[in-house]
Amino acid sequence: MDAWLSPAFGVKSANPRRLIYGLLFAFNALLWLLLIAFQWEVSLRAREAHYFGQQLFPLRAQRVPMPVIYAAFTLLTLASLGAVYRDRSNLRIRERIGTLMFQILESLEIGVVVLDRAGVLTMANESARRLLPEIPPAGAGLRILKVLENRTELKRIAQSAVEEGNYVREVEHNLGTSENAFPVRVTTLPLKDRHKRVSGALVLIHDVREVVDMERQLRTAERLSALGTLAAALAHEIRNPLEALSLNLELLQRSLDPSPDPVPPPKSGARYLQILQDEVVRLAGTVQNFLSFARPTSVNPGRIEVDRILEQVADLLENQARCRGIEIDVVLPTRPIPVGGSEDQLKQAFLNLTINSIEAMPHGGRLSLRAEIAGQTSADSQNPSVIVSIRDTGEGIPQDRISRLFDPYYSTKPTGTGLGLTVVHRVIQEHRGRIRVDSTPGRGATFTVELPLLEAGR
Repeated sequence: MDAWLSPAFGVKSANPRRLIYGLLFAFNALLWLLLIAFQWEVSLRAREAHYFGQQLFPLRAQRVPMPVIYAAFTLLTLASLGAVYRDRSNLRIRERIGTLMFQILESLEIGVVVLDRAGVLTMANESARRLLPEIPPAGAGLRILKVLENRTELKRIAQSAVEEGNYVREVEHNLGTSENAFPVRVTTLPLKDRHKRVSGALVLIHDVREVVDMERQLRTAERLSALGTLAAALAHEIRNPLEALSLNLELLQRSLDPSPDPVPPPKSGARYLQILQDEVVRLAGTVQNFLSFARPTSVNPGRIEVDRILEQVADLLENQARCRGIEIDVVLPTRPIPVGGSEDQLKQAFLNLTINSIEAMPHGGRLSLRAEIAGQTSADSQNPSVIVSIRDTGEGIPQDRISRLFDPYYSTKPTGTGLGLTVVHRVIQEHRGRIRVDSTPGRGATFTVELPLLEAGR
């Protein structure tokens, strides 16, 4: 810590101070030695004057105000000791303030990098070293241009802040590798001394992955809200004519074929009318499903068990997976995993995710369904959660498509409607949960769902 603390917060090394203190003490000791020698000389002259006054002839004695001299020397020594004491006290205060500032900066989730006027790295906190692995733990004294030689854009921003004193606010930038890039926002602030001259720069690096996800979810919610309004109007305009068509087709069928047989012969006109009526009913159901998707639905806060839902999903898709040469692996805890919500909705969400994983493995593979409880044994966690992961060994998803997977009408399948994952995302959000996707093209994909664990006794 001292390597970062001393240059960053003005806490100087103790060696020069010890030298100054030693010179000051030596000076005071020398003064007292001179004073003692002077007193001895005065007393010697006084004895000589007394001797000559009694034996030969009287001499005029010179009176030296030794008490005044001692008092002056004492005050000078006390002033020196007081100056040393005040300096030591100020040094301890500065050290405490520096240590406190160091602890605060090390605790920040925002990366903080301090540069001097020459672009030399003065300090970088733990978050900065985590975001920029190029910065070594003891990197004070390194030039920032050397440290960031492989990050052209970030180097340009830091160089502009140091050389020109530019103030930059939240510039979007990507860090990490090309496969695992993540967004950050970079802010630079010029550091100025008491004369308002630029003495360095402060570079702040903020990891905004969660912020970007929240902004994306907010935009999705706004689009869904607008889509709900459109869906309500569309359903109102289509449902009424469909009901009229269905009723009149039923009446026409009865007039053409009054026989009590509910299934007319294949070549009768009533059979064609039956097909028309079935298609009208199916179209009405499609409109109703679209309306249910666009409108927000209320979640019944019941107690359900995620492990039982996953077992049911695996049983439902066992034959379909076997026909495709896919092996389903289910790993569940020995104890039940209760959450609050709607069993039908969560089952449909997990079913959609599992079907997508199966369709992503046309040549066979392995599908893994896992559930675990996270945070329950942690001493500082008060909100344990259920982590459900659905992993396949299929074709994977390109990185540029992952951010749009949950957008309405966006699908990676040629015949997909683009509503399945959007419904899944909405269901998980309504259950106060989160969902994320990790994928590498050619190595499969993993959908991870996090839901709040239901409290014991509920």
